[in-house]
Amino acid sequence: MNLIRENEIRVPVLIIGGGPVGLACAIELSWRGVECLLVEQRDGSINHPKMNQVGVRTVEFCRRWGTSELVKKNSIPEDFPRSIHFLTATSGHQLAHYDFPARIDEPCLNSPEAIQRCSQLYFDPILRDHAKTLGGPKFSYSHNLKNFEQDNTGVTAEIVSLDTGSSKTVRADYMIACDGADSGVRDALGIKLEGDSSMNYNINAYFRSTDHELLFKHGPAVMQWIIDGEGVWADIVSINGNDLWRFSFMRAERGQILSKEEIGQYLRKAVGCDFEFEIISVLPWERRRVVAECFQDRRILLCGDAVHQMSPTGGFGMNTGIQEAVDASWKVAAVVQGWGGHKLVETYDIERRPVAWSIVNEAARNYNQFAKLPKGGDITLDTKDSEELRKSIGDTIYAEKFDREYDMEGVPLGYRYNKSPIILSDDSFEIPFEVMNYTPTARPGHRAPHAWLSDGRSTLDLFGQGLTLLNFGQRIDFNSIQEAAKALQIPLEIETLKNKEIHALYERNFILVRPDGHVAWRSDNFPSDFGKILDVVRGA
Repeated sequence: MNLIRENEIRVPVLIIGGGPVGLACAIELSWRGVECLLVEQRDGSINHPKMNQVGVRTVEFCRRWGTSELVKKNSIPEDFPRSIHFLTATSGHQLAHYDFPARIDEPCLNSPEAIQRCSQLYFDPILRDHAKTLGGPKFSYSHNLKNFEQDNTGVTAEIVSLDTGSSKTVRADYMIACDGADSGVRDALGIKLEGDSSMNYNINAYFRSTDHELLFKHGPAVMQWIIDGEGVWADIVSINGNDLWRFSFMRAERGQILSKEEIGQYLRKAVGCDFEFEIISVLPWERRRVVAECFQDRRILLCGDAVHQMSPTGGFGMNTGIQEAVDASWKVAAVVQGWGGHKLVETYDIERRPVAWSIVNEAARNYNQFAKLPKGGDITLDTKDSEELRKSIGDTIYAEKFDREYDMEGVPLGYRYNKSPIILSDDSFEIPFEVMNYTPTARPGHRAPHAWLSDGRSTLDLFGQGLTLLNFGQRIDFNSIQEAAKALQIPLEIETLKNKEIHALYERNFILVRPDGHVAWRSDNFPSDFGKILDVVRGA
């Protein structure tokens, strides 16, 4: 990072927002050797965790960065059951339950990693600390983006210290905005959100308690939904499997503010009696189903809640943002480093917006399932009517497959970029997208599937820094291809694999994989004009 003159900074990429998505951008760029400046108006501490689930695809990216073991270490213990309970109160009647096994008892078949219940309390610091070890990112905490403008060659922004009031001018080739649901960058660009701006209003309480006898009366669970005669009205999530919890009150009136004492009364109702607890913080929030009308404006790209806001039913929000961070960052890095073409960055919106809509709608679908529950009178009583209603609610939960929200391997692993101009489709049959089931495929546009190599690595470990060409044992002289790639500054690695099972999984002799791990092209025959394929994939 070079100072041009006093208070003016020149940096390839400016990142606005220091939550997990902004931190993922900082890591991905720095891992690729691209300098960046991250500006965050908070001080970087986590006072109220909003996220508790790190999806399998996110953990795969953490694996590439070298942080997956830390994520696993800071998650709910490996032997803790991932069960889901539906209750009248945690100390009351159980209406239904899904007993998902502990992570240690559930092998991962389609990934070298697994979903982790790692709270934002731990996940954000893991990302921040790792980013600092990479050397590429600089951090300006307690700073605010005051204004910005862009031209044909970059973005000029003014950032202001919230401590001193002093300002600096930053000149960057690109700006990536990860500044949250109330994104000032999105508003300044005039980008509108489309969808349902308010599904319901909620108030969260982050609390501490070791009263497992009442909170885990029906056994350990990562999530417990609380239901009365009018439907689901609250949930309690175990943050660390021990003493930290998040309580959500789902029937607050829009704009309502509750004190710790007031939210505590609702918490006692959800537990079913008084118990020992300490409310640490209270945070209101609105459930939405919205996606931005576009994800970029020339040299400004937007990620995370700035471009989509969804119901947390499914735990997709942050994980979708991490996917965007990786997609935006590898493309911006390629252009900054000189090998990405002039069309590359504009594919970010083309690829990511349809995926965001698919996931936002799935999250809303999960929440809307609750409307199907039978309603009636008091379901806590030991009467025939109350017992029948409890049974009817439980039967509906099972009949309507409420477990879909917690068993959806297709969402994080099955998304694909079918209509991308930097993907060369083949004549293979497209596998239908399924939420709960993932079918591994190396069809262009899909995530290259995982398989274990003889040396203990995953095929996923071969991808990332640049383009990767898999050669399944064919005798080809690649010298001219490597020289041509080198002349264009394209990072191209050629991996020759002699493994019949993996060859059968990938279905073709030659597979070209992008830096984000998605297949760009494949064929049984190696073309004489491979340079043209490289030009398409790099957006030339």
